[in-house]
This record gives sequence, C-alpha cells and structure tokens, in this order.
Amino acid sequence: MVRFSQSVSRLSALGLLFATASAYEAAQSPTSGPDFASTGFDFLVVGGGTSGLVVANRLSENPDVTVGIIEAGTYRPGDSLILTPGATGPAVLGTESGTGSQLQGNASYDWMFNTEPQTGLDGAIVRYPSGRVLGGSSAINTMIWIRASASEYDLWGNDFGNGDEWTWDGLLPYFMKSETWTPPPLILPGQEYSAELASVHGTSGYINSSYDNWDSAIEVPIVQSANALGVFTTSNPDGGNGTGIQYTSRVVNPITGERSYAANAYYEPFADRPNLKLISEATVTRVLFNTDAPEPIATGVEFIWGGETYTVNANLEVILAAGAILTPKLLELSGVGNATLLESFGIDVVLDSPFVGENFHDHCVTYSDFQLKEGYTTLDWLTFNTTFATAAADEYATNRTGPLSYTNAVNGPTSIHSFASDEDYETIMASIQEYIDTTTPKSGLHAAQIAATKTMAEEGKVAWVQYVVVPQGGIGSVAKANTSYATSVVILTHPLSRGHTHIKSTNISEAPTIDPMFAQNDVDTNVLASGSKFIREMMQGSGIVEALSLPANETMTNEDWIAHVRSHMGSTAHYLGTTAMAPQEMGGVVSNSLKVYGLANVRVVDAGVFPFMLSVAILQSVYAVAEKAADIIKRDYGF
Repeated sequence: MVRFSQSVSRLSALGLLFATASAYEAAQSPTSGPDFASTGFDFLVVGGGTSGLVVANRLSENPDVTVGIIEAGTYRPGDSLILTPGATGPAVLGTESGTGSQLQGNASYDWMFNTEPQTGLDGAIVRYPSGRVLGGSSAINTMIWIRASASEYDLWGNDFGNGDEWTWDGLLPYFMKSETWTPPPLILPGQEYSAELASVHGTSGYINSSYDNWDSAIEVPIVQSANALGVFTTSNPDGGNGTGIQYTSRVVNPITGERSYAANAYYEPFADRPNLKLISEATVTRVLFNTDAPEPIATGVEFIWGGETYTVNANLEVILAAGAILTPKLLELSGVGNATLLESFGIDVVLDSPFVGENFHDHCVTYSDFQLKEGYTTLDWLTFNTTFATAAADEYATNRTGPLSYTNAVNGPTSIHSFASDEDYETIMASIQEYIDTTTPKSGLHAAQIAATKTMAEEGKVAWVQYVVVPQGGIGSVAKANTSYATSVVILTHPLSRGHTHIKSTNISEAPTIDPMFAQNDVDTNVLASGSKFIREMMQGSGIVEALSLPANETMTNEDWIAHVRSHMGSTAHYLGTTAMAPQEMGGVVSNSLKVYGLANVRVVDAGVFPFMLSVAILQSVYAVAEKAADIIKRDYGF
C-alpha cells in the first residue's frame, strides 16, 4: 500500500483552466554547463529551492561577491500550475486516494520520494513530495504562512544550546524581513482587528502574504463549535502565541492572485545581476575537498549537466541548501557522514560525522470524512457540477478569485489541554513516561528533545495538534455524487518518532532511504486518536453534518480510534532535523553559524538544520532561517 502526502482528489475545473498547461515547456538553463564551470564563484549554493534562493539573493546584493546557484530541477517561470493556488490542492493530507495534486505526484514538478515500508503502519509506504523545480517545495506546497509559538523557537536557542540569536526574539526580525503582508478580513467568530498583529509583520519583503478571498459556508459554524468546546479564536496568531483557531495567511500575491514563492520573489526580479548566475537541470554529485588542511576545505563541486560531468570552483564557501533529504545524501556521497556507512559503500571518508541524516522528524496526519447537509457549497461542486466548475475557472482566469484561488484559510493549532479529555490526557502522559523509561536517547540532543516534549505536554501552552477542515470529500472514503463533504485533518505537531535518511548506494540517481518511523510509539498514536475524537465532536456540534463517512461507526473505543489512525496516516512533508543545529557534543551537525562541524567552509541552510519540530507548517520559518543565515555569512566576511 502506498499512501500519499499532501494530496487531494483533483477538480474538473482545473482541467478546464489548465487545458493547455501540458504544452508548457520548462525554460532552458540560464547558464550552460561549460560556462558555469568556467566561471568560478565566491559562494556556490547547491539547491535553488526555498532557502537557497534567499541566501543567493542576499549575498549577491554585494556587487563584489559572485554567487552561483546549482539547481537539479527545471526552471519554470510563468507556469500556471505553480502559480494557481488551486493547482496544489487545498489540504495537507495523507490519503490512499489515487488522484492527487496537479503538482505533487507529477514527476515534472516533484521528486516523488517514498518512505521505507512503515512498521507502525502495517508496512504502508508514505509518499513524500519535494519540489523538483527552481523554488523547490515553495513551488508545490500548500502555501500556508504561519508561525509557531515563541517558546518553541526559544527551545532552539536555550534548551538546544544555540544561543540567544536563535530564539524568538532573534528570529522575529527575519520573519518580518521576508514578507510584504496584507491584513486579514474579519471573517471568523471572535476575530477582531489587532494592532499587535500588524506590528509583527513586514511591509517590504519579497514574499507576498495575504488571505483567502473565497470561503465556503462551513467555516463559521465549525469555528463556533470549536469555541463552544473551549478552543478560542485568536486575532494575533503570529505574535508569539501560536495556539487557537486562526484565519491563516498564505503566500499569494493579493494583486495577481498567484503564488508568491522563492523563484518569482527572490530570483526572477534579480536574474540580471552580473554577479549572480543560475544553472538548472544540473545535478551535483559531490563536494570536492582539499583534505591536506587540518579541517577539510571545500574547493568546489562536481556536477552533471547535459550528460557531461563538470567541476566548478568555490573561492570562499559551498552552501548546501538541497533540503533535509537531499543535503544529507550529498554530504554522504561526498565522504561526510557516519564512517561505517560510508565505508560500506566504498566511499573515502573525509569526515566522520555520525549524526548526518539522523534526527529525521515530521508532522504525521490522520483524517476523517463527513457528509454535509444539503445547502452547503463545497469544493466537491467543482467535480460534479459543470456549470459551477466552468464559472470557477472563468472567475479565476478573469479576476484571480473564487474557488480556484482557495487555500486552507482556517487552522487550529490546539494545546493538549484543549482537546484531550481527562482520561485521554492521563493515557497520553502515561505513554510519555513509558517512552522515557524504555527509550535510550540517541544523543544529547535527543535527550533534550524528549525532556522538552514532556514539559510541553505538562504545561499545555503550545499546540500539540493542528486542525484543518477542508471543504471537500472523497479523500479517505468514496464520495457520493452530487453531495457536499468536509474532511477534517488532525496533524501531530510534536511527534516523538525519530527516523533517518541515508544513501542506499553511490548512484547519484537513486533516492536515499527515508524512514520517519511513523507510529512506532504509543504517544503519537494516542495523541492522534484523542485529537480525532475531539474533531468529530467539533464537527457534529457545528450543525452541518448529515452523516459520518470515515470512520463511519457512531460508537468507537479508544482501540478503534488507534486502529483508524494507523490505517489512515500520512505526512505533511514538513521533514526536518537531519543536519541539526546544536553543539557538537549534543549530536549537532552544524554550529549556530550553520557551518558543518569539522569542515572549514561548508554550511547548511535548509530545514535540515532545525533542531526540533515546530507546531505549524514550516514554510515561513524556512524563509526566516535563510534570511538570518545570509546575515550571518555577511557578518563572518565583513560585508
């Protein structure tokens, strides 16, 4: 069995809108392999994704500094599939549905990674989308623009030993620097104008953030039901308390109605800088090192372009920004990683760094479907009502508004005390203690993570699950024709599962092993079961539900809910931590300046450096970390 992540059944209206999209051809690489190789650069950025383009842009602001970007994917400027919000799908889901997003699951846009068979999921394989285009996953994700609570970022700096600059206060200026924010409409019950919200957002950054301009009729009654159950509406979710029902911003330009992402924000407006060069469809095979120095010095990289192999020099640094799966792969192929693993593949060991590829963790999800009463217009209508679908396609083509502009507007990061019954809370806390008693931490960082997780559960101040309700069905169960549905998503925000990603061979074309080790502890399954019970109560209390679709049983024991969780679990593809930022003695791979321990001039700037999971989608945090990384590099070189 293969389970999709971040996918939804697609809409016939997209077929109408994108009738000619299949004819789109990717742009040629702006630079050829021979020209790129012969140039040589001060900084080589490996990976033109979310973080790589940010760093390349900021470093090349200095005209005296040369920057080269090497991207393995295609360059697709003006691609309507990337730019149209509805092409991605409105949800962050894991599902057995065989029809997915126009982008995710499409090999022209997605690396289409798969996990190893998951023992905790009866051997199921979970699919992991990852952007195979310039802009990386910022080109194919669900565009949610959201921040975690301040205390979660404070853990990075304080509990995990990275210092004050990696706390909330140290990161807030970079959240703001990255964005041009548009204030939200007042839509939700309990939502009010907040001057505090405006004060923590930027007005001159390259990423445009805005709010949905189309809502179904289900959001308000669902929020009213959540409020009645004790989950409050927050009007300032971005100022340091990330819990509560919120009208969530998304990275869509409010003028054009199109996705704002790393390629069209950080690269395309600056592509004519003479000191900034991009090569696309170029695969880096290894980082090259001078090993005669006390610490190996990266001298450049080897890459394949057009079937030929080239080398290009880096005068100052190689910056790895290929993401939390591909950066560890490249390090290992370059001789940096667990020496025992590298030697088993006959790779010369440049540096024994045993925690490369470890500390893999991700938000896992489960979901339930509900058939709605008559009279509610949902995205299902795009599938069965040709008139509605045609009108939606016309509206988006003309005004950039309507159902095809929709992204998930309402999110509910919820603390454990708000969703868990007293009995469930006792069960969860008992399973945490059992986990502590029976688990040998893999490192000092892992031990600190476990301690932080227990403290967060006891205090109940940060979100432990995130709720999303999608106005669409057919995701986990078979939808009836001419019927409206809602799918509720429960995202586990602080899993205890820790997995890994490592090379399988020395073949650059072979995907690495990806094993998040989902559902291999009782804590994670108990939390998702409790969260699923709560969201059913919330949905049934909204007055919009006609019948249960998945699970369909009216009465379910805790064991029934756990079985449901295991059989309907997927990923949000928020994987991180595989080159963790922490002191070396704790098991960190990079320092708080993001330099790889033991290498003279290699940094990592992507989600792999996150030392610990956040309670929300990570896109905004990736941009903030990349903006901060650029300033750190500038500071180190005095420019």
